[in-house]
Amino acid sequence: MRVHLVCAAALALLGASPPQVASLQTLDGDAVEVARAPDEKALVLHFWASWCPECADELPALDRSARACEGRGVRVLAVNVGDPADEARRFAKDHGVSLPVLLDPRGRVWRDAGLRGLPANLVWTRDGEQRSEGASSAERWAERLAALGCTAP
Repeated sequence: MRVHLVCAAALALLGASPPQVASLQTLDGDAVEVARAPDEKALVLHFWASWCPECADELPALDRSARACEGRGVRVLAVNVGDPADEARRFAKDHGVSLPVLLDPRGRVWRDAGLRGLPANLVWTRDGEQRSEGASSAERWAERLAALGCTAP
């Protein structure tokens, strides 16, 4: 799994605002700071949980749509909210998810972003951040990601 890590001090030098840093965990329990890299158009954090029926439908659809983002400067990460690492890993495997999976074990990043429902999204672009909640279809994800610059080859 390739996760771009940027320390807060480096972000300050680059002019990024502190809300564009997420403190999350890998599936192995290591703490990571995730941020949109200066050369990226966007970073999409998709929040989900194994108990969420809408997430079970949406996450695989997002995974398929996100394949068009490879090499286009848009990174999509699947952020599990509240599940143990083993459960998140099993869910991702059972649903054919190839996106990098990170953990928000206590839902702090999810809550601090002002999100309340699942599935939910936080999108950081060069122009700022966008939040959304509620399930989206595969077609809607394809549209959203195309607007960020992800188009099928």
